[in-house]
Amino acid sequence: MDYRSELEISFREALNNNCLNVLYQPQVDMRTEEPKGAEALVRWKKEDGTVLSPAYFVPALEKMGLTTFLDEAVIGIVCRDICEAKQNGFPFSPVSVNLSRLHAVRRNAAKSFREIAERCGVERPELSFEITETAAQTEDGTEEVSETNEEDKKMMLLAGALKGEGYRIAMDDYGMGSSTLKLLQEVPFDILKLDRYFVRRIGDPRTDIILASTIGMAGALGMEVIAEGVETEKQIRFLLDHRCRYGQGYYYSGPLPKEEYIRWRLEYEKDV
Repeated sequence: MDYRSELEISFREALNNNCLNVLYQPQVDMRTEEPKGAEALVRWKKEDGTVLSPAYFVPALEKMGLTTFLDEAVIGIVCRDICEAKQNGFPFSPVSVNLSRLHAVRRNAAKSFREIAERCGVERPELSFEITETAAQTEDGTEEVSETNEEDKKMMLLAGALKGEGYRIAMDDYGMGSSTLKLLQEVPFDILKLDRYFVRRIGDPRTDIILASTIGMAGALGMEVIAEGVETEKQIRFLLDHRCRYGQGYYYSGPLPKEEYIRWRLEYEKDV
């Protein structure tokens, strides 16, 4: 049995045996340190107790066309967690969920997400979606460029369908792909997420110019900006000085299990 076949079997068993765990990394208003929400991050806990990072399994699942199943499983877990927290009177939402571009070729993908949310009693403002800007890749790992722009057309359809269902959408990993500006022109994103690659390089003159102009452009387009990978006060000062209001990173908190995330939210409310 080859590696891909073995991984697919293991993944389908993980889905059936509820071996996927979702952690929540807080997003914060950097002016006040008030919680804004969280991003859902998936981990795969194997039967032997080993926990796999998405960096290990998501690229392989993407190539096999299985990330749509992963995303739907994560959405289901997130919606159940939001519902349970609401029933117990705990602060939790909003939560953003990452989506693979593969959903763009699925008919009624956005409707399917909405139905999952509605079954759990999750309202539109409590859930949002992040779509990575990173370009699709071929089997050998090289970047795939489509002269007919089919990937971008599919992205537009997916984004439009999500917006039509009433959800907010974010461009994730901004600046790390090949079609950034074209997508911003054509897709009605609500949120732009600055990739940690740039945030960790704050202080470099070229990086500072790129970030300042990007934040300004996003603001002019009416988009919120969230900086990923925030770890230092220096980064926070730069981002706030350039009107990036929201941050996500280890300066505030790493990814947390559901119960710890609720405690983190409650600690803020207790201190207010």
